[in-house]
Amino acid sequence: MTAPEHCSHETYQNANNLGCAKYKQNLLLAMHTRQLECFLTLMRHGTMTRAAEMLGISQPAVSHTITNLEEQLGFLLFVRRSGRLQPTPEARLFHDHAHRAVEALERASHAAEEIRLGQRGHLSIAAYASMSISLLPRIVSLFTAHRPHVRVKIISRPSETVRQLISTQQFDLAIAELPLDYPGNRMEVFSYECQCMIPPDHPLAEKAVITPADLDGVPFVSLFRGDPIYQQLAAAFSKYGAKWNVVAETEFFSTACELVEAGCGVGIIDPVVSNPFSGNVVKRPFLPTINYDIAVLRPPFEELSEIAKEFVVLLREHLTE
Repeated sequence: MTAPEHCSHETYQNANNLGCAKYKQNLLLAMHTRQLECFLTLMRHGTMTRAAEMLGISQPAVSHTITNLEEQLGFLLFVRRSGRLQPTPEARLFHDHAHRAVEALERASHAAEEIRLGQRGHLSIAAYASMSISLLPRIVSLFTAHRPHVRVKIISRPSETVRQLISTQQFDLAIAELPLDYPGNRMEVFSYECQCMIPPDHPLAEKAVITPADLDGVPFVSLFRGDPIYQQLAAAFSKYGAKWNVVAETEFFSTACELVEAGCGVGIIDPVVSNPFSGNVVKRPFLPTINYDIAVLRPPFEELSEIAKEFVVLLREHLTE
């Protein structure tokens, strides 16, 4: 048996051994998307001239491309009859496979572009409770609004646990309260000056600035004793010689907001992270300054994905408002 026209003897022998895995692999590597597109266009329009017009190339270029493809495949794709190219039975059989291959490559190319632009993939975020309850979901909602192929996972844990989790590289990034034992070059710190929150009908709501002297003996809602905010407040009241009348302790700013709004006492709140919880209380500057510090943590041994980088940009905008 002789090799068909445009097909070398060596290639034809390979074509007779399609069961050879190595040949199949080499054949897939040899075929280019342009060759398959040229073949599909010629199948659709039937003439070299029309195919060349549709592809925006010359007729000889179409002919050369089809010839190369036939050599790689090991069988003829077209025969000329009455001045028109006629697909061979092998070409008709190959057509569906070529069509699916081009579609798959187009989908892969589109997916790669979305990945490059940060529009496709997964984003895992570990965050402490106050952040993950309100502000973080709002930011995630904005982020995914124009990224329908991005899937986000949020897990809430105490700040110390958040640090431990990201050290195991289970998350793309994390948000935790400071202080934390974590590499300084792998975290971005955001610092805030806390405000005093007061029930709307409280007499202190008329004051422009609140100090511990103003709160001498006033019922106060505080975070737990081990919290850095608690320690700063204790030092501030001691410095002013004022009685710190703590009537309730809570773990979260969100709970403190609810207690203050209900009239349980006054309290302290950060101006950004917990802002969504404080719409129904009066907020005033507090002196001396009570600092509230948080950090966005990056994995210690990995670079951020493109999606994570894009998200950090949006997160930074909201944390610096």
